[in-house]
Amino acid sequence: MKLNVWKSLKKTNGTTLTSLADLLQGREAGAAVRRGHLEMIPLFGSACAAGSFAPPEKFLRLTQVTNYGEMILENKGNLPTIVPLHLGYFQNAAQNHAMCVSALLAAGKSKQFKDACCIQAAQGGYIEEADERFIILPQPLRDKALALRGKEDYSKLWKDIAAFNHRLNLKDRGHLDELKRAHQPELLRTVYHLEPVPGQTGAVFLCNNTVVGIELAPDTAFWSDLHTPLVMYCYAPLRLINEVEGTTPWTGETLAVEKLKSLDDLQSRWSNLVTQRQERVNQWMDKLQALPILSTQVEQQQGQNQLLTIEIEDFVGQIVLQDKKPAYVSLSRKSDRDKSKSY
Repeated sequence: MKLNVWKSLKKTNGTTLTSLADLLQGREAGAAVRRGHLEMIPLFGSACAAGSFAPPEKFLRLTQVTNYGEMILENKGNLPTIVPLHLGYFQNAAQNHAMCVSALLAAGKSKQFKDACCIQAAQGGYIEEADERFIILPQPLRDKALALRGKEDYSKLWKDIAAFNHRLNLKDRGHLDELKRAHQPELLRTVYHLEPVPGQTGAVFLCNNTVVGIELAPDTAFWSDLHTPLVMYCYAPLRLINEVEGTTPWTGETLAVEKLKSLDDLQSRWSNLVTQRQERVNQWMDKLQALPILSTQVEQQQGQNQLLTIEIEDFVGQIVLQDKKPAYVSLSRKSDRDKSKSY
């Protein structure tokens, strides 16, 4: 399905952005895949030139934690890169850290972030240079972390992490690694069920038929690095929370097999089911496109690339524009919003 780009009517910070359709330029929606309560609609294509940004897992490094709540990240690539929103690291015998923001890093450059947060209460030791895969903060914590950007307080997210752990029947403390220790096998299984599709550059994530996140990468290589930490640590916990709370998964359209007459009849029913499912995806994308952008704030300008914080209806996050075209988008539904809405 090809998305229509809506004509923008106003300018904000020199960039024309009116609705979510402006951020979905050049994206096409594929067939949805589901694992229990959690669902992913893969997106393809991009308005951004492929190869414009270094993939973050391959070239982004945490080189030093200078103090609790302070991280130095370095881009070891020959291209600029985007620090994924709410990137974090787990490491044994050290105070785990995560970012409250996204960022632009030029090729070969490093930057210190003093408003990061510790995500492991009462654990001493600084993380050493980290080459392992990064994590992305769980979706219920993302709007809270973003709201704390600029605040230099290493313990600022501990209460929210403790509340998150409580919903999962874990120890009620500010240790995010409780999630990993208790549910690592199931988190991995979710990744296997929601594998990336060849050519994928983004995704819309739903939980029980409600959109909870919209993630766009500049190209397939960048998305390849984002996919696992997003599915595993950001969105898979939503399914676990629903299981703990006893919520029945939304089942969606199912294949009717009663009174089958022949293999041709089965094939016809399957084809109709595929069509129905894609029509539902198309309807979702139409609804999302219509959501108005409420506010934007420029956070960083680096040559032709611009980082903005953005609010869209019940979603908040950050985006990167390349020559005023959307390259990176990470939007999360606000955790205090009504999830019964039709988008």
